[in-house]
Amino acid sequence: MTVPSAAPEATRDKESALERGLGPVIEAMLNEAEQRATLILGDADAQASGSLEDARRRGDELLAAARADGATTARRVATRIISEARRHAREEVLGVQRQIYERVRSLAQAQLDGLVNSPAAKELNSSLGQLARDYLGPAAKVETSETGVGVIATKDQRRLDLSSSALLERELRSVGPRIEELWS
Repeated sequence: MTVPSAAPEATRDKESALERGLGPVIEAMLNEAEQRATLILGDADAQASGSLEDARRRGDELLAAARADGATTARRVATRIISEARRHAREEVLGVQRQIYERVRSLAQAQLDGLVNSPAAKELNSSLGQLARDYLGPAAKVETSETGVGVIATKDQRRLDLSSSALLERELRSVGPRIEELWS
């Protein structure tokens, strides 16, 4: 989106209007995504805990066998195994987190795509079209996005992408810190 170099305060007012207009849509998407992410995260934590427990058990078994061969060898083997287990567990946790993020994104996109040709999509597109005109001016050309949910507006050299995928990406970026709290 190209923002004019006109009065920064007017631009902020338009952005605030855009934020207020998108508020209910964003809040509904956030609530749904947070609920699903919490469920998926619970499963991921259980999987990661199981992997860590298996790795610890394996490390303990190898440590006991190594003690029979000597304390020095045992320490070396245990350290390597525990390090590998931690690295493996961390890789699994990061992989699960990425899967959860992608799943949340996919579910939210599917939910938006499910609105195509519905009265809700028409109402949303109308509201987004008005927000685009408020932002770019009444002469802005507003078209429904390719997915049928959301709009893309242009005026002169400026373009405002309010398509479902752009709105979703914007929202996921803005809730990133809230999603990160789920991992802690």
